[in-house]
Amino acid sequence: MNMLRVWPIVCEFGVGAVLCLVGIWAGLRGGYLNLRIAEDRRLLVALIAGYLLLLVAACVFTFLSPHWADGGLR
Repeated sequence: MNMLRVWPIVCEFGVGAVLCLVGIWAGLRGGYLNLRIAEDRRLLVALIAGYLLLLVAACVFTFLSPHWADGGLR
């Protein structure tokens, strides 16, 4: 696997995850987010699900789709 394809995903989603976790931690610590409130829980679930969905989409389009024109993975 060419690492030139891997490093952008590691940087984007690795650094993005750290920044998102810092923001969530700050929101919880500062009282902006309260896990006892259903709306705040749904917001956190949406954030996590969106992150994972974008990660899967980026991996599919980076690693799998370039080989679809060749007739499959080699």
